[in-house]
Amino acid sequence: MKKRIRWNLRFLTSLFIALMCAMNVAAQSVIKGTVKDSQGEPLPGASIQVKGSTVGTIANIEGGFSINAKSRDILIVSFIGMRSEEVKVGGQSFITITLRDDVASLDEVVVVGYGTQKRGSLTSAISTVSDKELLKAPTMSLSNVVGARVAGVAAVQSSGQPGADNATLTMRGQSGIVYVIDGIRRTSADFNGLDPNEIESVSILKDASAVAVYGLDANGVFIVTTKKGNADKMSITYTGSYGWSQNAEQQEWLDGPGYAYWHNKARELQGDQPIFNAEMVKNMRNGTNGWGNTNWYDKIFGTGTRTHHNISASGGSERVKFFASLGYLKEDGNIDHFDYERLNLRSNIDAKLTNSLTFQLGVSGRVEKRDAPVYSADPNAWHNIPQQIIRALPYAQDSQTIGGKQYQVATPTASSPVAPLASMNEAGYARSNYSYIHSNFSLKYDAPWLKGLSAKFQGAYDLTYTFSKSMHNYYQLALMNLPNASTKELTYTKQYDPRSGSVSLTESAARGYSFTTQTSVNYDNKFGAHTIGAMLLAETRENKSNALGGTGYGLDFVQLDELNQITNQTGNGSTKYPVINGYSGHTRIAGFVGRINYNYDNRYYAEVSFRRDGSYLFGGMNKRWVTLPGVSLAWRINNESWFHAPWVDNLKLRAGVGKTATSGVSPFQWRNTMGINKNSVIIGGVSQSMLYAATLGNPNLTWAQCLNYNIGVDATMWNGLLGVEFDVFYKYEYDKLSTVTGAFSPSRGGYYFSSANVNECDYKGFETTLTHHGHIGKFNYGAKLIWSYAYGRWLKYVGDSENAPEYQRLTGKQIGVKRGFIANGLFRDDADIKNSPTIPGKSVRPGYIKYVDRNGDGVITYEQDMGYVGKSATPKHTGSLNLFGNWKGFDFDMLFSWGLDNSVALTGQYTASGSEGIMDNTSYTKPFYHGGNSPVFLVENSWRPDNLNAEFPRLEIDNVSSNNAFSSTLWYRNGDYLRLKTIQVGYNFPKQWLAPAGIQNLRLYVEGYNLLTFSGLTKYNIDPESPAVNNGYYPQQKTYTMGIKLTF
Repeated sequence: MKKRIRWNLRFLTSLFIALMCAMNVAAQSVIKGTVKDSQGEPLPGASIQVKGSTVGTIANIEGGFSINAKSRDILIVSFIGMRSEEVKVGGQSFITITLRDDVASLDEVVVVGYGTQKRGSLTSAISTVSDKELLKAPTMSLSNVVGARVAGVAAVQSSGQPGADNATLTMRGQSGIVYVIDGIRRTSADFNGLDPNEIESVSILKDASAVAVYGLDANGVFIVTTKKGNADKMSITYTGSYGWSQNAEQQEWLDGPGYAYWHNKARELQGDQPIFNAEMVKNMRNGTNGWGNTNWYDKIFGTGTRTHHNISASGGSERVKFFASLGYLKEDGNIDHFDYERLNLRSNIDAKLTNSLTFQLGVSGRVEKRDAPVYSADPNAWHNIPQQIIRALPYAQDSQTIGGKQYQVATPTASSPVAPLASMNEAGYARSNYSYIHSNFSLKYDAPWLKGLSAKFQGAYDLTYTFSKSMHNYYQLALMNLPNASTKELTYTKQYDPRSGSVSLTESAARGYSFTTQTSVNYDNKFGAHTIGAMLLAETRENKSNALGGTGYGLDFVQLDELNQITNQTGNGSTKYPVINGYSGHTRIAGFVGRINYNYDNRYYAEVSFRRDGSYLFGGMNKRWVTLPGVSLAWRINNESWFHAPWVDNLKLRAGVGKTATSGVSPFQWRNTMGINKNSVIIGGVSQSMLYAATLGNPNLTWAQCLNYNIGVDATMWNGLLGVEFDVFYKYEYDKLSTVTGAFSPSRGGYYFSSANVNECDYKGFETTLTHHGHIGKFNYGAKLIWSYAYGRWLKYVGDSENAPEYQRLTGKQIGVKRGFIANGLFRDDADIKNSPTIPGKSVRPGYIKYVDRNGDGVITYEQDMGYVGKSATPKHTGSLNLFGNWKGFDFDMLFSWGLDNSVALTGQYTASGSEGIMDNTSYTKPFYHGGNSPVFLVENSWRPDNLNAEFPRLEIDNVSSNNAFSSTLWYRNGDYLRLKTIQVGYNFPKQWLAPAGIQNLRLYVEGYNLLTFSGLTKYNIDPESPAVNNGYYPQQKTYTMGIKLTF
């Protein structure tokens, strides 16, 4: 009987279980849905999991998913960098889930030196810029886009010329930024030449504890990671844009009648009779009798265009993934014949060869073509076209017919005539073609016999080919003859271009390669609450290059512009033989890197690193190698058991110290070198070259080294509503290379080496980033505020004289400080002149600049009274405010940038070799400078008897002395500015509209760049982001763009 009862219980239990399973299956259903971000973009790879179970799935490339779930189940949806959402199934069969950015995400993977780390584990000052941020600005060089979006980075753009508009970046006041692309160190040209659509992210390493692993010449590092493929079906994306550009700041120069009025005024003030009369002005307005009213600025500067196309494909399987991209950029400058074209090609392949072996291959190519007139827009170039524009006289016509033939007009100056239109259209061309081929390859082995151990070999072989060609044409101009008071008709004379007496043709070619190897061993593992990571790496870099070129003279037909067509004849019939040149170079560097990371219970973090670099630049093994250590610590306070503030998502303190080093020396500078003068002596009736002692080398030359200290805090609160990053830094740089003077005794030869490691300086500052994300209903919005302060000063400057007064010593002064007189206004009258010290031998008049006698000796002298005054042209404070949001498919992004606490000298600051830092009169400070035109602001605000409280010195043409030409505080202006740097407005079309056409996403947008500027400098014709005033430069551009992004 017992046996039967036991059997019945077993039967009833089995029946009950079967019934419950059937009920469970019946209660489950297939739930479908889509996961997207706040802008409506799909999130492929998003994780969808039933809470409390192991049931889960991954969203496909369209963000769609399908999962078995019951009505009472809760779905947990997550994606890296996004805030996770919990969604109750209820009676829904299709669920649309929107994830928002999680600024508090600590699991986000950040690329660091030679590896990756989770954001929550970072112990150093590292910022990131995403691909979405990069695409919020017009397609241009990355330095212009990144500079305003990262704390601690300052950008100065000195030109708006197509293909030459890259910004110069500094990191916490220092230059020397290293650019790393997919793990390989490359150049700033490679960085700026990337198509933004190829980029996944950019990491910026700012303090030495992070930077030190990159060794030589790295004061900051930009790490670019390009896009990789996804294990999903293939998608194809097209991005295209078209835009227009004009000068960001329009300059106002005197027109013909205005020139006549102010020129007459100036002559009257200096006691001369005026030249221009009413009849002449009437002719100017009517364009008769050879007179004109030519606005050379508007004639040359017009409207440029920018066209960009990119098509990319991505896809793959779990075994093989790929990404490919093809991009094309064409810029036609707003000065004719200044053009730039770029073609980008990239292919990245990731292959899982075995469970333990991974292979990656990246191949990219870039072709750049630049066209320009032979008269360039380089501020340092003689007669550059922007300089000719401001020197050309406005009362001339732009062309003249002489002998039945039309010629472009040239107007006289104090030196050679200027002819802006002819220089642009007839003078010749300068063309260059650059071809770059980059290859990355890596093989990674994950040891199956020891968890966390891996070995990796990575290599890169890069090739660069350059070809340049320029032709200087020999052509005629219609030179305007200067008028006098009795001139009725303005006349013109034929004249050849003053630059040269013949046609010349120059061609050059160069080839270079770079080979990099990295061999590394990594170990990462977790033991309870302890997480340990270690890396050892050996790196070698070799660069080799060679070039050749030649210049020939004379061509029978300029249309046959090839070197084999040269005639060796100048325009006057004399013989001139070709000039041949060439060079070669070879450099090698080796380095060894080690790093250890430690994390205890996600509360305490430590990182120790070192790099030992060796370079051929230094002599002797004791100087050839340098060791660069780095140490950083972090404490995650909010993970402490005693910390009770649930509104704080993350609170971490960081501190780090490290050392960086720069070389700054030329090859063989440590050795005695000899020079060769060709055909210098005649021996035995034959011309011979002469060998002579050129430089006495300094065998003690070594690296300039810099100690870096950084303290920072990271905090996120209220589930990402507020994010804070704050860092304070101090950098001490010593053994800086400098030119020195001196002499040994005659018994030692008298020679003295010219370079030594003697200067010292330091940098200090802070940087902060505040972020806010929120939403009101379906309107998602955010803001990002960046503020940076960096101040550099000289602690020791070898050029200071021991007996000089403090104001003439650079030691203790700001790096970049100006040198000049202190101005005490303008002389009001002769009595004021009589009772004031003046410069001996420099006559002055009322309205001339009055200088302060700083040493009190009763006279003004360059040697005794000029000293360091004013501020650097680089702002101490820089920052930006980024506002963004989206609503029902519409989105916007605005970026304001600013710079504060700097000064700009209207007297200019030159950068040409041999004239660095020299300040002098320019067209912005002296009316009718060099016999040219004048800006309206200068003459209207010059001193006159009826304008005694003038801003600028006396209105005159021929100064009685150079008293006003010196650099002084009278010419310094506040350089503060606020600029609307970028704005973009777009619309994403609803997916249900696009699906029937097989389209995944469609976005249309419009954007602008440099649209508004608020600065006291703009009235002086100066762009505040290009503060190096001189006699002519290609201005920054204001652009308007419309674009489309289409994904299939």
